[in-house]
Amino acid sequence: MAQLLNPVQVVFIHLPKTGGMSLHGAIAAALPPGATLRVGDAAERAAFLRLGPAQVASRAFVSGHVSFEEAVARSRPDARFVALLRDPVARLVSAFNYMASWTAHPLHAAMRDRGFADFVLDSGDALSGEACRQLTGRSTAAGAIPLLEACYAAVATTDRLGELAALAGRWLGLPRIVAGRENVTPGQGRMTLDSRSCQRLLDVTQEDRLLFEHVAQRHGGLLAAPGMRA
Repeated sequence: MAQLLNPVQVVFIHLPKTGGMSLHGAIAAALPPGATLRVGDAAERAAFLRLGPAQVASRAFVSGHVSFEEAVARSRPDARFVALLRDPVARLVSAFNYMASWTAHPLHAAMRDRGFADFVLDSGDALSGEACRQLTGRSTAAGAIPLLEACYAAVATTDRLGELAALAGRWLGLPRIVAGRENVTPGQGRMTLDSRSCQRLLDVTQEDRLLFEHVAQRHGGLLAAPGMRA
């Protein structure tokens, strides 16, 4: 017998270090086994990219470190996309500390003895507009904001994570969803900064800061498509 489909499919594009594991954990715990699909590390992402829409259709909740373009090509046509945003400077600090202090991280050996300034200066091109690119495929806020408004059912800043979890839970027909704290950064790396690296940090986060401020200020931290708050 074919597996029954949940009436709604929610797809969470998980930008790293935004509290996404808290959202995933809360939703996954309330769904039956086999109803979720989590994409975490590089191997899981490669496996996800080998799937077609028919193989993903039965999953009520899909979440992970994939791009919007990769997910939309494999999700149901009517899937509801959600995302979390965090202040970009705070997010990069958290990402660096996570890599530098968590010994099981694939990049720990490369980061444990380095300073934050080195991380920013050496990784600048890869970090520039990272949130814009992952969430929309566009490298600037001017290009990303219209797609965020048009393609996402809801986007929240981290301080409104609980409300996003509750919304997604209601769409999936779940009882009250409470998001806890998971995957917390265990320690701190060498927080070095100087004038040059500070300027570079502001440069690489400029577009993502505009995207974050659009949701935080214009939408009060919770951008929801018409009719999606119900």
